[in-house]
Amino acid sequence: MPELSSWITANPLVAAVALIFGAPFAVAGLALIVGPIIVLIEASALLGFFALFMIAFFGYFIAALVMDDDEEPDTVDDSPSDPVTKLEQRYVEGELTDEAFERRLERIIETEDTIERRDGESPLVDRARREREKETS
Repeated sequence: MPELSSWITANPLVAAVALIFGAPFAVAGLALIVGPIIVLIEASALLGFFALFMIAFFGYFIAALVMDDDEEPDTVDDSPSDPVTKLEQRYVEGELTDEAFERRLERIIETEDTIERRDGESPLVDRARREREKETS
């Protein structure tokens, strides 16, 4: 609620008028909700409990919807999940030398090729793919 408190600080007159004229409407709305519950409680304790439960149940979900719309995600993962992209970032930031970058890049490529072969790709298809990549380079 930091936005609300800063708004009240910036607009004290408007906040006071809203409180003065809004409070009776809030009380009337609360009476419209609580009044039938009191009548049900007088009629039967079970009906009153059921009415309180339903109001709490739906109130929770409405409050959750309102709160979720205003909130930003807590954590945003800006780090790339691709190992090649991570390696490129480290190289650009100067953490790796040219030789270390090339060595690690080769290791990543070899690992990916091994994984693809295990998934059912034959060495002939793999060799053909490498030849096509060399031709396009």
